[in-house]
Amino acid sequence: MSMMLHDAVADWLVHCADPEAPRDTLPRHLPSPAMALELVEQARLHGVLGGVLRHFPSFAGEPAFAEARAAALRSHRENLALAMMLSFQADELMMAAKALPVALIKGPVFARALYPYPELRSFTDIDVLAAPDAIPALGEILRAQGFYLAECGPQAAPREWKWVHREQAALMVEVQSDLIHAASLSGAVALRYDAIANGPYEPASLLLIALVHGGAHQYEKLQHVVDICQAARALAVSSQQSHFAAREKRTNARFIATAGLTLAGRIFKERRCLDIVRSLRPARYAGLARLLLGRTAVTTAMTTRRVFHSWRRQGFRLLIKLAGRN
Repeated sequence: MSMMLHDAVADWLVHCADPEAPRDTLPRHLPSPAMALELVEQARLHGVLGGVLRHFPSFAGEPAFAEARAAALRSHRENLALAMMLSFQADELMMAAKALPVALIKGPVFARALYPYPELRSFTDIDVLAAPDAIPALGEILRAQGFYLAECGPQAAPREWKWVHREQAALMVEVQSDLIHAASLSGAVALRYDAIANGPYEPASLLLIALVHGGAHQYEKLQHVVDICQAARALAVSSQQSHFAAREKRTNARFIATAGLTLAGRIFKERRCLDIVRSLRPARYAGLARLLLGRTAVTTAMTTRRVFHSWRRQGFRLLIKLAGRN
């Protein structure tokens, strides 16, 4: 993809991905059918295809864009079908595990709680955050529901267990004792069940989960940034803001929180993100994170230009370690 085409696609990708962006100001470059096809592919990879289908104006009956719209609809219907199966399975799992110290996180929770239309937030698996002593019992429930343990890691001290359904391989449950899986980040930051146990579905917890998840993946998907933006908008009352500050401190996530909120505020021009940053204590290396992470680093992550910006994400990962250990 040429730089000019990428910039134009990135403009539309960001514009369409934000569920609450004003629609009266459109990106500068007019779309073309070729651009629309690339936009659909990038939106699929970034997890924001629902937003493009809903907000890309050229899909509103223009014949030249019929091919791209048809491709978007095919992928979107597949996403919706999978999300419906996963949501049903998640509800059954949580009903069976209601006496255990576990919480459903990310996918279906974000879709229902943070987005105006659940179909705007796609997901491909079920994520559960569990207290360590609940993991064996949760495993027995999963076996009884037709799942088998396919993988766990890291091998030396597992923090994630992947369960796959025996008859429906598309159904996967990831059980996690810590949202941070990488051993290299051990000791720098951690998000365990006990950090959110007194309100796992409160806006403060949802924002913290979105920030830690996006930071741990170095924002390789625009969806990670949209999650943060939506969670920040949902953090509306002062009590929730104080809950968020307390949980951020408990998880040693001040740097990740500051960097992620700043990134989301800049990309989507959302003042609420920046207001929350100002309410937090200053974070060491936040200025460096701002230099490393920006719209281009995120929107190129699923293109051939990724290689030119991978050092930025690697640098950010190093800053997570440094900030967490100082």
